[in-house]
Amino acid sequence: MKSLKPSLDEILDRFTQEVLYGEVVGSTSDCGVVRLGVDAEAKISVEAGGVRFAPLDTPGWGRQGIAYGPFAHKAGLAFGVFMLNGHNNSQTLSESPLQLRSAKPEIQLPFKAHFSSTPLRENLAVGWFNHPAPSNPLEAGQAFVMQGHRSVNGRLCATKVQGLHHLLLDIPNNPIYFLTVLRKKGVAFYAGSLEGSRHLPALPRVRPVAIDPYDLGAAALYAGVYQSILGENGHRADTRIYGVRVAVIPEWQGHGTALVADPQPQLGRKAALGGVWQLNDPGMLLQTKEPGGLFHVRLTAPASLIWRYRDPRHYLALQLTPREVRLCLRFGAGQYVLASERHTETNQQPHWVQVLDDGQALNISLDGRALFSELPLLEPRLSSETGVGLIGQAADLEVHPREIVLPATLELGQPWQARGQKIAFAPYLNQPAESLLVSWEPTLGPGALVPEEGGLAIEAAGTERTLYTIPWDKPNFADLESEILPSGQQSRAGVCFWQDAQHHLVVALSLDHTERAVVGMLRFAGYEDPYGKVWTRVPDRLYHGVPVRLRVVCDGEQFQAYLDDEPVLYRAFRDIYPGADRLQIRRVGLALSGQAEDSGSVFRSWIARK
Repeated sequence: MKSLKPSLDEILDRFTQEVLYGEVVGSTSDCGVVRLGVDAEAKISVEAGGVRFAPLDTPGWGRQGIAYGPFAHKAGLAFGVFMLNGHNNSQTLSESPLQLRSAKPEIQLPFKAHFSSTPLRENLAVGWFNHPAPSNPLEAGQAFVMQGHRSVNGRLCATKVQGLHHLLLDIPNNPIYFLTVLRKKGVAFYAGSLEGSRHLPALPRVRPVAIDPYDLGAAALYAGVYQSILGENGHRADTRIYGVRVAVIPEWQGHGTALVADPQPQLGRKAALGGVWQLNDPGMLLQTKEPGGLFHVRLTAPASLIWRYRDPRHYLALQLTPREVRLCLRFGAGQYVLASERHTETNQQPHWVQVLDDGQALNISLDGRALFSELPLLEPRLSSETGVGLIGQAADLEVHPREIVLPATLELGQPWQARGQKIAFAPYLNQPAESLLVSWEPTLGPGALVPEEGGLAIEAAGTERTLYTIPWDKPNFADLESEILPSGQQSRAGVCFWQDAQHHLVVALSLDHTERAVVGMLRFAGYEDPYGKVWTRVPDRLYHGVPVRLRVVCDGEQFQAYLDDEPVLYRAFRDIYPGADRLQIRRVGLALSGQAEDSGSVFRSWIARK
């Protein structure tokens, strides 16, 4: 008779059984495997179909995380985690309270903010490790790492055998599927998220984002999720893990998802995968069946990587010289240097080059460090071309597609992303106030709704929350969209979902000289934790004097916010207040959050959908 005991090559944990705080490590998973890890402060629990990591009082690695294993290294063994990080930008503050007060007396010191002379910026690690409770996952594994940033919403990195490598900058606080796949040698990294996301495709599609060509060298491996700190400037939010999957994918036991793979490219010789290298101007070339999205190669200067190749007059090239790196575009008769950077490496050692190309933007790194700019380089030309080439001494080339379909074996469900299908209310806002007040009723706060050029404004609200709403007859769903013009120096304008004065949700802009963000604030049972608000920084999407469309969809248990159709913030109410009941949406409307004073936001349009 076949044994029912699960193999450590096959794990599926959907967290269907609730587990109390402090009892998750050592508990039995859905598939019968014991959960490993560390919970130094008894802050891990399982409830509402997911693991909850509550913020640590004393931040640091080696104090919080769950793991599965041990596993033998096997090509094609994949570890998938579908989760929502509490704050992607979680980090400690490097300045002391005294320094902050003396430098910026107007700043209110954040409650329970963590101060450290040695900044702790890496807050999450997800992948393969050599121990079930490593003291420092950044040195003990091959994993995704989320890193806090000084101005944007966090950077997605990968910790590899040779250190931390930068991947994608400005990752919104949305659910993400992290996938790390063992290969014969090394690890491949993939990630997916929501429809409309800037960096990652919508599940069940995932994007190849990194290759580590080296082995960890451990006798046994553990699949783990570890947290070092949760909270930004004292504001805290729990991390949620919805599902974990470990399985062998037979078709990934060789070159995995690669379009091209060749350890020793050589003219006239057939690549290990991808065809025969042909000589053409400007170098030796291959054609792939679709455009490449991840290029990973070892170059020894002088050498070049060529991609988006159409013909000798149309291609992109990354040129590595002993003293400089250049990104060049050949387009017809023109030859352009799009970016260049000096480097101090004067020896003839090989360098690892990685290019992430989604067809519109390029993220390029040299030995794990972002080249040219932290921000992506926008370059849409030749985006559909499939030629790949090399000049000079190159080795260990891999080219992967821009995205792939997640194998059904690894699926862990879809993120919630509902949309209203029927317009229920879309008033023309640029009309006399008397007509408007027939529909909009003052619901909370002292501000007055007044006509403004191009729309409506709420005036004289000060720092008090002010809401104007209309009745709503679908208590379990509303989809609200408003075009907002932040015409003053500060904007706190947004939308609200109202049950009563003790229960409501406000999602609003937060724009001033120190911050650009979309913020969600939930009042439940008359209580609203000022440090329990959730937000995503949007520094390059929110400006004074530039209209922006804020759309928020809520079903009474969770909400998703969009800025100009890009999903920027998701949260379930139980993530903010454990045990929160469903919000009965009885009214919906316009809002000033009261987080600070609004100095002149104009609501230029407003649409409510069911």
